[in-house]
Parts: sequence; structure tokens; C-alpha cells
Amino acid sequence: MSSLLFISPQNSHEEGLPVSDGNLTTPTTNGTASAENSGHSPASSGLSLDTLKPRMAFTGHVTRVELGGVFVDIGVGVDGFLHISQIVSDKPVLRVADIFRPNDKVQVYVLRVNTKNKRIDLTMHKPPTYDWSNLEVGTKLSGVRVVSIESFGVFVDFDGPKHGLIPFNLMPKGTRPKVGDCIDDVWVVEVDESKRRIGLTMIEPPALPWEKIKKGNRYVGKVTRVERNVAYVDIGAEREGLVRLASLNVAYADMHTFVTEGEEVNVRVLKVDPHKRQIDLTLEGVKAEDYALSSGPDEHLSPFAVALQRAQRLKRAQMAAATSQAAQKATPQDELLERALQQMQKKDN
Repeated sequence: MSSLLFISPQNSHEEGLPVSDGNLTTPTTNGTASAENSGHSPASSGLSLDTLKPRMAFTGHVTRVELGGVFVDIGVGVDGFLHISQIVSDKPVLRVADIFRPNDKVQVYVLRVNTKNKRIDLTMHKPPTYDWSNLEVGTKLSGVRVVSIESFGVFVDFDGPKHGLIPFNLMPKGTRPKVGDCIDDVWVVEVDESKRRIGLTMIEPPALPWEKIKKGNRYVGKVTRVERNVAYVDIGAEREGLVRLASLNVAYADMHTFVTEGEEVNVRVLKVDPHKRQIDLTLEGVKAEDYALSSGPDEHLSPFAVALQRAQRLKRAQMAAATSQAAQKATPQDELLERALQQMQKKDN
């Protein structure tokens, strides 16, 4: 019997996504696998045909050997079929009978499930870690290996549906990997199954990508800089967002009245323009009436007006004190000048 390359067992079952969309040809002899011809009690593993998912792993035993493959009991009440093309061996598989015999144990993975026809297709090929359905933009991949180099970038193997491309302009300056090199971390920037294209970058992307920033979204950000009419707020995007004084609908105010550098604030997105790399924000919880000079027709002062008057009085007092201090400092000079003038007048007389 030819030696068989078995895949190391994983958990008894692992839920995932389909490995392949290709069609397998199952022998028509004896029909497809079903509970009626399995020869064992249904659902011995605690699972059923309805709960099976592609990519689940099982250690089963061979129940019947056919020309085109073998039937395998995986304990769900229905034998799965392992096609000859899905058998993994260290030698070419010419005859299934040279590889398997009834009651042989084998590690298999669910390829497809047809509950209507009570059919389970199996494979010995271990499914990749990532598939088109579970590979998302922003996913961090570790330990990828360079498999080829082109004039525009490098292709890497990351145990996915196909090799990913890292363009040279998405690598740190001066970095040029070689075939066989292992790259610690890369990030997914593009997934296009229709074009079978996966784009990667070696430059860590911002925590908040442009495509996820939408008008009306609310964030907690940190004020990085404050000017008279605008404040800059870091919300985790590529660029800081701008809180303009005009967005608060208040008059006779300064942005320093509302925020200070280093403060965490609640903001809401008013407008986002990825092409101009610009995010317009406004502060949450700011009421314009609290900062009006009067709070109504009865002319009662608002809290802001009271604070403004207090600040103005304080500023006038500080200016008066500074003027008085300057006058006091100038007094000795004035006295010397006055004495000098008096002496000159006496000489003239």
C-alpha cells in the first residue's frame, strides 16, 4: 500500500467558509452518501447534517472504497464522500484501493454540504486560514512570506485564497524584501474577489479609515491644537478633524472658551471629503443659548455674558494695574528731569 500523507488533527470540528467552488464528480455507483446506506446509527458525533459547515474538521473512518473515491463516516448520520482528487498522498494516486481500506482512519474537512440530497463532499486538503468571505480591509496578517518579486511590488503567501500584492510605494522607505523573506506584519487594504486581487501594505494604516467615516458619526477625540477660530481634534483618522467656531453658532466667543489642548471631547462629523483629506466636526453638547449675550427678551444675562463681563472687568483691572506700575517706575526719572530743569532756570536768571 502506498504511504499516505495524513494532515495533523485539529479540533473535532471547526466552523469556517467554503474551500473551493469547483464541482467534484462523485461515482454514480450506489448513489450518493446517505443515512440509509451509511451502515451506522445517525448523529453519533452529536452533530447533524443540518449543522455541518464547510471547513469543519473531522477524524473519520472509511466505510466503503470505490473507484472514484471513498465514503467516510464522520459521525453525523450520513457518510461523506472523499473524491480521488481530494486525497493527499506523497505519491500519485492511481488506484484508491492502494491508498485506503475499510475502517482506515482519515483526517478530512467538509468541502460542501447539500442537505436536500443528503450529500457531503470531503477533502483532505487543509483549508486556508483566510478565505474571500472572512478577509476584510484592515485585517492584520503576521508572518507572511515573499514568494515572487515584480517591477511594481512583491507577492506574499499568507495562507489565503491567493497571494497578496505589496506595492513598493506601500513599503517603508528603503525596504526591498527578497524571495523567501518573512515579513512580520502587513495589513489588508483591498479585497476584490471578482478581480481575484488582494492588496496589502507594510505601513500600518490609521485606526479609522476614510471609508468608515460618515456624516453624523460620533467619536471621542483628543484636542491637539487650539486657535482663535478653530480646534484640531484627533479621532484616529489619517488627518485631524477641524472644529470651526462657526459650527457652534455662537458669537463674541473664542475657541479657547470651549476646549483646551490635550482635552478629550465628544464630536460629531458634519462633513467628510476623502479626496481633500478633510474632516469637519462640531462639538457635542454645546448650546448656543448658553453663550448668547442675553437669554431672552427680558435681557437677563446668560451665563456666558456674565463670564464675559467678569473677564472684561478682570482684563481692565490688570491693564490699570500695569499702567500704575509703569507710572511708579517712571517717577524717579521724572523727578531728576524736573530738578535739572529747575537748575537751568536758576542759571538763566
